[in-house]
Amino acid sequence: MIGVALGTTTGGLLIGRIVRILADHFAPRKGVPYATEIITAAVFGLLGWRIGPAPLLPAYLYMAAAGVALSVIDLRARRLPDALTLPSYAVLLALVAVGGLVSRDGALAVGLVLGAVGTFSLYWCFRRMNTALGPGDVKASGLVGGILGTIDLHSWVAGIGAGLMLAALFAVALLISRKGSASTLIPYGPFMFAGCLVAVLAA
Repeated sequence: MIGVALGTTTGGLLIGRIVRILADHFAPRKGVPYATEIITAAVFGLLGWRIGPAPLLPAYLYMAAAGVALSVIDLRARRLPDALTLPSYAVLLALVAVGGLVSRDGALAVGLVLGAVGTFSLYWCFRRMNTALGPGDVKASGLVGGILGTIDLHSWVAGIGAGLMLAALFAVALLISRKGSASTLIPYGPFMFAGCLVAVLAA
């Protein structure tokens, strides 16, 4: 596992540059030098250490790269662009399908689809209830639910719940510190993807 972790960490540094270029394209802003590369490498390393040389590792790494890019964009511009979110569904489906063929586990693709549809439906209902979720959050939620659906129902529930809890804690912290109010809109994307990562690492 250590060898895989070192390899994915190194790859994360390289992919992190592409992630930064994408983030700068959709939401130009100067930030901490190499922060995106370092974060991507760290997440890649954790996934490589936890998952190892499994057939689904490429799918998880792609999800991590897309998640970091979307999180950075959301933090900067308070949006999750369709141009990055929607194609990721096709990429994830392809990677999971290949992983399923290699591992001879057809249930993986089924779990991806069910997880994505379930999460999208849940977040669509949340948005209809006039929550602070934006349309980009709803569209991106399917990516999170899909990758969690390849694990099991427990991880799906844990990942979705962790994202909601992290966002709620951040909102409370803003209120306590008086840096925000009940009407303050927060970027939900980073918390959604962070919750997904927590669930994957804990699985």
